[in-house]
Amino acid sequence: MKAELVPENGDPPIPITTDMAVIGRRGYCDIVIDHPSLSKRHCVVVKTDGLLVIRDLISTNGTKVKGQRIRWAALLPDDRIAFGSYKLRVYLGPDDAPGPSERRSRGVYNAPSRPFSAAGAGGAIASGAGFPDPSPLEVGVWESDEHPASEGEDAVVPPIVLDDSDEIIDLD
Repeated sequence: MKAELVPENGDPPIPITTDMAVIGRRGYCDIVIDHPSLSKRHCVVVKTDGLLVIRDLISTNGTKVKGQRIRWAALLPDDRIAFGSYKLRVYLGPDDAPGPSERRSRGVYNAPSRPFSAAGAGGAIASGAGFPDPSPLEVGVWESDEHPASEGEDAVVPPIVLDDSDEIIDLD
């Protein structure tokens, strides 16, 4: 499945090429969108078979899907999302069909001067803009008897919460 986020302001489409990507305005995020309404670490997008799942990372201005502020949501094709006031559309399609970013680079749209750079009117910079590869976000997996929230089943629970102050908050 090919997944992309297409900004509504005309910035270049942002391909989602990994199974999990942190989106924010700082260089250590997997996808960097330098827009003032985004938090340093704004949200995380997880790519699964047939859809995307998005989770807000306690951002200041919130994440909206179809106009509703969410903590997490499943994204379907053509869903409208907003990171603060930065608005995008979700593209999901087959691997063998060209996505919006590929059509753009083949001349169907005006190609940007450098790949995945959207430092135009919206001031966004998408992944691949010269930043080093960030370390992946770790997710802890506990067996049912180790974590009380699982209530008899295996559970996937993140061991930490990252806030906008760049500090790690331990939930235990």
